[in-house]
Amino acid sequence: MAIHLTGLSNQSTINKSERTHKDDAAAGATEQKGGVQSGGTLAEDTVKLSGTAQTLQNQQAKLNNLPDVDMDKVEQIKNAIAAGEYKIDTQKLANNMASMDTLF
Repeated sequence: MAIHLTGLSNQSTINKSERTHKDDAAAGATEQKGGVQSGGTLAEDTVKLSGTAQTLQNQQAKLNNLPDVDMDKVEQIKNAIAAGEYKIDTQKLANNMASMDTLF
């Protein structure tokens, strides 16, 4: 099924030479915005990070190097459970569960 839409554009019809002239002008404007210097060479873009951004970047790199699970802590808990020494603070657990309900 083909749908033909005509007369929907509010732009007037232009001939081929006018379109070519507009395209050339648009391309020239793009080159000027794109950092082309008068000698025809590209200008070099630079970025300078603030001190805060550098600190955040360094901290993110450190976090990416950390393991997802603290295996030392897992071993401590396993050993405590095996020895029967692992104690659960039921009041703290209940408070944490209740506070999770308020998030949803």
